[in-house]
Amino acid sequence: MKKIVFAFLVVLQITGCAGNDQSNESSSKGAKTKDSKKGKANTTNTTTTTAAKAPNAPLDFIKSIPGSVDGCGEFFTYDSLKLKDEKYIFLSDMGDMAMIRIKGKDIVLKKSTRESKQINAISAVEVYYAVGYKVVLRKKEEKEVDRFYEYSGTIQITGKKIKTTIKVRGEGGC
Repeated sequence: MKKIVFAFLVVLQITGCAGNDQSNESSSKGAKTKDSKKGKANTTNTTTTTAAKAPNAPLDFIKSIPGSVDGCGEFFTYDSLKLKDEKYIFLSDMGDMAMIRIKGKDIVLKKSTRESKQINAISAVEVYYAVGYKVVLRKKEEKEVDRFYEYSGTIQITGKKIKTTIKVRGEGGC
């Protein structure tokens, strides 16, 4: 198990270093789009996807999906973006691991089973921790087709100089 975790962290470190140049380019494009559209997000091209996350939203798009989430998983993006664009800001393996990306660094989160709870048949609160971060995902099932779900909800992040809540939409299943 330790070898798998170590390999996962090495892959995350490698992909995190390679993606820094691209994130700088997309943020400058996003600022241009936001000014020309007066803050409205147009989800048809990639330059507005970064504009949709706004300067006060600390989450970057996750560059690659880890193998542990390949079979079953949940994937969330900003509520102003389309899920088919696959620009995810939060993902989980539907177990006790999740991941976000802040300032170009992938943050691996561990689910707190004590604090997480199913509110009713379609709503849940999931609480995750990493060193210096607490992430609360509140999600509601909007649609189910063949054990594949679409969600709406919020992600609340508290931690190192960050305290924000972001509206999200997501999908999940096996």
